[in-house]
Amino acid sequence: MANHKIADATAAETAVRAALESQFAGRLKGISFRKCWYSAADRQEFWDVEGTLVRKRGLLGQEAQDFRYQVDPESGNIIGYEYRLPERGARK
Repeated sequence: MANHKIADATAAETAVRAALESQFAGRLKGISFRKCWYSAADRQEFWDVEGTLVRKRGLLGQEAQDFRYQVDPESGNIIGYEYRLPERGARK
C-alpha cells in the first residue's frame, strides 16, 4: 500500500482513507474517524484507527459500518482490520 513512514495520527488516517477508497471504489459515501492512537502488542507497534464509513447499497440505500484498522508505522502498510455493523436500534 503506502510504503512510507507514518509519523502521526493524521498520516495514519490518510493511509486508512486510501485503503478504504480502493476497497470500496465508487460505493463509498463518507468516512468519519473517531479515534486514532499509537499502541503496541508484544514487540509489534502500530497505529490503531477507528471510525465509521457509509457506503451505497443498491440504488437508493446506504449502510453505516464501523471499522478498525491497524497501520504499521514503519512501512505504512495495513497490518489488520475489522468491520462491525452497528446494532439495530442503537443510537449514536
